[in-house]
Amino acid sequence: MNELITWRLEDVPPEHAVLVLGILAGVGALYCFFGYRLLKLILGLTGFLLAGSTAAVLVGFLSYGNVPAMAVAVFIGGLCGAMALFFLYKTGIFCVGMLGAVVVAYQILQGRPEPWILWAVAGLGLMGGFLAILIERPIMTLATAAIGALMMTQVGLTVARDQGLLEKFTEQTAEAGERLPDLPWLTYGMLAAWGILALFGALFQFRLGKKKRIPSHA
Repeated sequence: MNELITWRLEDVPPEHAVLVLGILAGVGALYCFFGYRLLKLILGLTGFLLAGSTAAVLVGFLSYGNVPAMAVAVFIGGLCGAMALFFLYKTGIFCVGMLGAVVVAYQILQGRPEPWILWAVAGLGLMGGFLAILIERPIMTLATAAIGALMMTQVGLTVARDQGLLEKFTEQTAEAGERLPDLPWLTYGMLAAWGILALFGALFQFRLGKKKRIPSHA
């Protein structure tokens, strides 16, 4: 997850940077506001992202960072993952619920030094996966909202970093005589932005689902 925070637009060719960020923001919005309404699509996307990224990391390690090989691995691995979660419905539900719970746990517990944090995140992830199978709609709504909100806030953070907005804010605050810790203000600000966006996305999805169930009297 830290790679998302430190990733910069310079890692992508300039002509592709806007497209990459636009796609990530669009996928994040899809998760956040329409996750349960488009559940089959979300399951396929989740399978693609999980399997594609895993395949890319593995091939990158074996090929010493060969970019074309990693791109092929993303496509093939992602396609296999998408097909798997699309057709294995309960497995897909478990994976999305688990991923959503991991996102929530990480956001809340990040930065804490205790050695049990990793186990807590893993345990909460498993709990989220099983709960998603038992009470599908509310857990999947919350999970997709949390995942989508994280993707959107990370895109916003990436743009802010590469435009130098964070440095400017820090400099202006320091000139005003205020003392800032290293980066806690950024951590708490991102946590607040993620929480508000996730809450709004979940409420929007619940409202959307309620409208969908209204019977027609025509």
